[in-house]
Amino acid sequence: MSDLIKIKEYFLACVAAVLGGGGVPALPEDVDAEKVYNLTVRNSAQALLYFANGQGKMLPDSVAVKLKKAYQAAILREMSQQSELDKIRKEFTENAIPFMLLKGSHLKALYPKPEMRFMVDMDVLVRKEDVEKARDILLSHGLKQEMNNGKDIVLIKAPFLTVELHNTLFTEDYYMYEYFLGVWDRAVKISDYEYKMSDSDLYIYTLAHLAEHYTNAGACFRPTVDIYLMNKKLADSLDGEYIEAELEKLGLNSFNKNIISVGKSVFDGEDTDENIELMENYIVFGPPVKNAAEAAAANESKAKRLIKMLFPNLRHMQHLFPILEKLPFLLPLFWVIRFFRYAFTKKAREKLKAVNSADIEQYNTLRKIYEDSGLTKY
Repeated sequence: MSDLIKIKEYFLACVAAVLGGGGVPALPEDVDAEKVYNLTVRNSAQALLYFANGQGKMLPDSVAVKLKKAYQAAILREMSQQSELDKIRKEFTENAIPFMLLKGSHLKALYPKPEMRFMVDMDVLVRKEDVEKARDILLSHGLKQEMNNGKDIVLIKAPFLTVELHNTLFTEDYYMYEYFLGVWDRAVKISDYEYKMSDSDLYIYTLAHLAEHYTNAGACFRPTVDIYLMNKKLADSLDGEYIEAELEKLGLNSFNKNIISVGKSVFDGEDTDENIELMENYIVFGPPVKNAAEAAAANESKAKRLIKMLFPNLRHMQHLFPILEKLPFLLPLFWVIRFFRYAFTKKAREKLKAVNSADIEQYNTLRKIYEDSGLTKY
């Protein structure tokens, strides 16, 4: 067994012990604690490993100190998010703004402690016509606008608070966009202006969000754990027939079955097969190719990808140059400004190198992984 696999298996065993209430295994002599920590950071699971170490005291002080700092930061982040949430509920209601909290705000209730479910940002959905009014309220709380990509506005307040203000759940060019426009029609009203997804619709959205990350070189571990905990703790409230029918529309039924099998393998110790093990490695370690996001689009010609890099669409440019929200006809001028501002930077050189190095062989590797995982639309 390779060192990487041993590290992964120990990391997963610690997470499973915390979530399932079992005993934390001792650190094997041939497993490097620092590498376990690094893998934990990659998967944003420091709080889970902190609790595992609290039970087993199996990690050296050098790692334990870093885990304690990460956990303290998680507590402060949780407090900051809860304080902001109280303000949002009060002021969005006073200003008659319908809103819906997404993902982590609800999913963290499935964990033994809410701070175990790392939440980088708070996701809040409002109707498109209410975006400007909602943004102004958040700005009045001391948050500053970081970007606007058309789908959501990212606002931050150092050191721990980030709010993503959504008006849709996916970008217009993504194939699930139209399906999730119906989220308000299916939502459950829980107060005068606050709505939530039903547990079944939250499950569908969580899986859809995971599928997007899976094919976009994004983080996959947290939503995989979310899906496992939803199946385990919300079994009585999930409508299996409805979920299956809706996932069929999105082409996600096979992927759903495979993700469930991954969870049962990792956390319940059920027997697995080679395909599920490969998915597990993909989820924990990430794509097995360099420049995965670019490689995923390698079926396009390099010339076409280069043009996209040099001339981003209006939505992308608007978050770089907010003035384009009011004056979109100035887009060609800001392409030129962007070119001279960024063309010779290290980031631009690295991006160009990534575009050039992403080839059809890498694309085919990723495409096979997606298809073997049950994803045929991406």
